[in-house]
Amino acid sequence: MAIVWRAERDDVQYELRSHGKTLRLYANGVQHSEYHPDRLFTGSVWDLLWLPVFFREPERIRRVLILGLGGGSVVAPLLRFCAPEKIVAVDLDPLHVQVAKQFFGIEEAGVECHCMNATTFVEQYQGEPFDLVIEDLFAPHDTTVTRALTADQAWCRALAGLVSEDGYLVMNFGDWSEYRDSWASEEAARRGWAERFRLSTEDCHNAVIISSRRAVDSALLRRHLYEHPDTAAGLNRAELAYQIRRLG
Repeated sequence: MAIVWRAERDDVQYELRSHGKTLRLYANGVQHSEYHPDRLFTGSVWDLLWLPVFFREPERIRRVLILGLGGGSVVAPLLRFCAPEKIVAVDLDPLHVQVAKQFFGIEEAGVECHCMNATTFVEQYQGEPFDLVIEDLFAPHDTTVTRALTADQAWCRALAGLVSEDGYLVMNFGDWSEYRDSWASEEAARRGWAERFRLSTEDCHNAVIISSRRAVDSALLRRHLYEHPDTAAGLNRAELAYQIRRLG
């Protein structure tokens, strides 16, 4: 695996490594993003972040907010399956944004990037709500996979306020225990949501939690995935793999 780009900032060592056409962004040895110009599926946690758009017709997703852009692994699948009118991405780390623009094709995709603190963006935002909010905030200085922000009541309520009446909130946790020990797992966190699910994959320990405004189910998700030729092929070739569980 060759190193095609390297930088250091605030005691964090960044590397962009290539394996064939695949590019992987690392911070202190922890992988934060993956990109392949000819492939939509990573076979890992990044697939889980956009997968909920298939609970219903993906074309319903017109406005997307990504909190924690990283290298932008989710952008290409969102463009392919949803073709949203607007994608807004926020990342505090200017080197993440640089890699996303220089190597991962974010600029050409027309993504509106904000290099700023996600909490500041959420506090100051006064525009239209989003049909899909992806919250994927992890600390680049850590050598383990842990969230950069605690999923407490104030933060979860603030995120919910950004989601449209038909939308989804997707939150990425380092593992199941990190979610279980947070306010996001409590019964009070269900208020305002019709359904909650956990998505996971054998490739990693992450627990991706989906909150849906509308009643949806895993069978409908599977059916819509098989109705699209790209995702159907990914499932059949085991390139797209996931486990799903409804949360009470």
